Amino acid sequence: MNVAPHFSDCTTVADAIASLCRGLTEPVEPWRDCRDASPDEMPSACRDLLVHHDHMTTALERHHGQSVALHVLRHRDESNAYRREILLTLGNTGRVVEYGVVRVNLDVVSPAVRQEIVERRAPLGDILMRHDVLRRVEPLWFVGFDGDSPVAAHFGGTGRGPVFGRVGMIHYDHQPAIELLEVVAGEGGTPDGNTPAVVAD
Repeated sequence: MNVAPHFSDCTTVADAIASLCRGLTEPVEPWRDCRDASPDEMPSACRDLLVHHDHMTTALERHHGQSVALHVLRHRDESNAYRREILLTLGNTGRVVEYGVVRVNLDVVSPAVRQEIVERRAPLGDILMRHDVLRRVEPLWFVGFDGDSPVAAHFGGTGRGPVFGRVGMIHYDHQPAIELLEVVAGEGGTPDGNTPAVVAD
């Protein structure tokens, strides 16, 4: 049974983020700190990373010239859906370059893709590209978080200025299958090169 995407019931970016994060990211509630953003207000690095129809894995590796590594902070298996909160870091430095939350309709993806996703070893974009599935990335909203927000803190603490993201959908074999929040900080990130601790869950 294929369940309709949760975003179909959302009229604002805050509603969409709440549908992704509620019950997963608490006590942090990103939907309370977000605001609508336009590409015109983003720093050029953030705009280059977010305003396109490619996977973020591709955009980040192209922008930084390095591979990225996945760190799963929390995850939930919910009937036919799988959710996780993640960080992506640069392979050579451990610097955080993306904060994300994703929800996958596991009934839509192939068994091989499903297995790799739940193993939590590789970024989602990397998995989909390696399996060469028919896919389309559709940004739905752009969003900003102030520099003192908990989301911005993932990139090295408060006082670093706002961070920006996109909320979107990945269509898998012509079916809406994956909903996600992807946040970047342009050239910012954890300055000390420490890899973030993964929260056991």
